[in-house]
Amino acid sequence: MKYIGCLAALMLALPTFAALPAKKAPEVKGILSGSGSTFGGLAGSGFTLLDVKRVATNSDKIERLVFDIGDKEGQDMRGWPGYYHVELKNNPQRLVIDFAQMPNSRVTQLTLNSRLKGSPSILSSIMSLEPVDNSLNLTMSLKSNTKVRVYQVMGKKSTSKVVVDLIRG
Repeated sequence: MKYIGCLAALMLALPTFAALPAKKAPEVKGILSGSGSTFGGLAGSGFTLLDVKRVATNSDKIERLVFDIGDKEGQDMRGWPGYYHVELKNNPQRLVIDFAQMPNSRVTQLTLNSRLKGSPSILSSIMSLEPVDNSLNLTMSLKSNTKVRVYQVMGKKSTSKVVVDLIRG
């Protein structure tokens, strides 16, 4: 009889777990200089790199990379982007971006090289899809003394984004 009481109490408690608010993606703040790392986004069922855009301004000495993140079917995604980890390494200076649960990319190495050509901060880039752990890795060799700021943009009207600012100086 006491087992029935415990089971009934458990059944009554289960709906309260469903009422918990969804976790927000962690905010990423600060600038990486020399070496360091940061992360953001949320885990999910899979993601796609839809596009990479580059905007550079000589007056501000800031170069912005915008990574458009979609769902696993390659469609625009509302909400926070998928989980990512960014690491700035020193000697030689490199920026490594790992996108977890991202087995698909609409961006090829050729497209990436074309978009980053003429970059005042990036010397070279390598993109690799890791089929074993379903991740996408971007490694960019940077000019010395480049600082990095990373943040995420929640998809509301357009798809979610990861933004990387490369700050020269």
